Amino acid sequence: MYASYFGLTEYPFSLTPDPRFLFMSRRHREALAHLLYGMSDRGGFLLLTGEVGTGKTTLCRSLLEQVPEGVEIALVLNPKQTALELVASVCDELRVPYDPGTTS
Repeated sequence: MYASYFGLTEYPFSLTPDPRFLFMSRRHREALAHLLYGMSDRGGFLLLTGEVGTGKTTLCRSLLEQVPEGVEIALVLNPKQTALELVASVCDELRVPYDPGTTS
């Protein structure tokens, strides 16, 4: 509906963020630079936090397109997890085997 009105060939507002439509504000550029630096420095874990609707997921999807070779990424989007569920999610993303019955 609005796409034809504004002469758009694609819908820029979908449920799944599309990094092609990311507006890189100064803060977004800084965050992306920090994340890329963190990946290139053989660091451990990187964490991106922010308010709802600030572009975190879209920024992460943009980051995934720039991952250096040999870097393993675990993208966990569900913030409402227990510590054990978070560890399980990271293991699942990185394909690390673990005993699901483990509680510590």
